[in-house]
Amino acid sequence: MRRLLTSLSALALIAVPGAAAAQTSDPGLDESLLDRKLDALADAADHSIVAEVRLGDDTWSEAAGRREIDGGGGRVDEDDRVRIASLTKSMVAAVLLQLQSEGEVDLDRPLSDYLPGLLPYDEEPSVRQVLRHTSGLNDYFQYLYASLATGDMTDVYANHRTHFAPEELIAVGTQDPLLFAPGEGWSYSNTGYLALGLLVEELTGDELREVLDDRIFDPAGLRDTYLPRDRTSGIRGANPVPYLTTGDPRDPYFDTTRLSNDQMWAAGGVMSTMEEVNDFYDALLDGTLLDAAELAEMREFTEIAPGNSYGLGLIGLVLGCTADPGEVFLGHTGGGLGHQTYSFHSADGERQMTFTWNVDDRHGAADPAELNWALGSFLIAGLCGEDVGEMPAGARAQAQAVPDLVLLSELTRAG
Repeated sequence: MRRLLTSLSALALIAVPGAAAAQTSDPGLDESLLDRKLDALADAADHSIVAEVRLGDDTWSEAAGRREIDGGGGRVDEDDRVRIASLTKSMVAAVLLQLQSEGEVDLDRPLSDYLPGLLPYDEEPSVRQVLRHTSGLNDYFQYLYASLATGDMTDVYANHRTHFAPEELIAVGTQDPLLFAPGEGWSYSNTGYLALGLLVEELTGDELREVLDDRIFDPAGLRDTYLPRDRTSGIRGANPVPYLTTGDPRDPYFDTTRLSNDQMWAAGGVMSTMEEVNDFYDALLDGTLLDAAELAEMREFTEIAPGNSYGLGLIGLVLGCTADPGEVFLGHTGGGLGHQTYSFHSADGERQMTFTWNVDDRHGAADPAELNWALGSFLIAGLCGEDVGEMPAGARAQAQAVPDLVLLSELTRAG
């Protein structure tokens, strides 16, 4: 997740400048525009896409492609489930805000007050700092899959089906010193959210999956959303098969369906549909899950890149819509070692967009500039109702000027 800033900067450089000169659509939901942008995204890389966009009472949902990269498995469907990865963090954060209101936890107390000995540091972050990724905690994925840093799939092949207890993964992620003193920087940490999952269990006396059922899924009316049981693999029901690109032309895609569900857990283990992800964020914003004060606390953002910020399990994203260039859309992104999901929403809940695709392209199978443009264009079409048109010649040069440019799909990389 060290690449979050670069990816957000890439979006700002490549997609948003087009918004200023965009062709604004009719005030209603422009299904023709969304169809075109979905097709453009599908054409930009060899993957399947499922999407749902809402504008008030109007809904557009669509699916493109087949469930398997070789054309098998039938066509993807709007009701297919995916591993939504780091969108799980918004759910865990909402639970902790509820528990704070109930007097069960103080987010400004050190995590060690509730889970002594879990982290091996003298200066421990507060619960709030862990929620906001200002804890200084490193990320266990960079150790578990260290070979990916050089494009080598060895660690994925060896480790992806191994089950771990959260405490084991936290130990993996805390083997080195803190990246910085708590509160003195920002760095995305899946390790921290595993610790928060243990905190929820300690405070409630229940398993995290049961807490999410009772406090999030049931109140929001989510019937097809679940956190898997421990020591399981796979995804219930129909789903677009998740793949990692391998860099090997003889076998370019690796199926990660059997990834151990333990490896993401509170950091990114929830399975859901695009409709129910929109339902979740709708319930988050309309008062069903959090009251006004709790939601305001969740939206206390730390800027992490120009126009982009992070709150408590919540990303704030500025797309530069013509009607309100400074408008902040709320949501999260998730990279699940295969499934890549974006979900963003206007603060009033009137405009919602969630979409997923099934190839985590680590080896440049797709053109990065074209894919970034297609992703940004689709987001802007869905949330701004605007058409940024084709990628101008200068956009590719801008993309190449961004150091270590990565696909927008890497926004939350591995959770």
